[in-house]
Amino acid sequence: MVAHMAEINPNNESILSYTVRHHKFDPETNHFRWFNIKTFDNEAEMTQLMNQIFEDIERRRKMGEADLKEQVAGSFSHANSELKSNGRATYLVQE
Repeated sequence: MVAHMAEINPNNESILSYTVRHHKFDPETNHFRWFNIKTFDNEAEMTQLMNQIFEDIERRRKMGEADLKEQVAGSFSHANSELKSNGRATYLVQE
């Protein structure tokens, strides 16, 4: 059972936010690209969703249904921070 996760507006720069991103094939553009999946107000929820996506990717890889380029990452944006060069730091989940 998955706990309900509160999603927030990824464009709200007044709060610390955590975004889950999925690198996968986009049939519309015919190449791999990053998709922003959900943005949360806490790291635990971001990590939980990243782990779910990672487990799904691994399951599909074992069945030969996922490309090696497919991956999941999380990033966080510091609320009103002076550290904000591009506003984001990134976590990457890989094998």
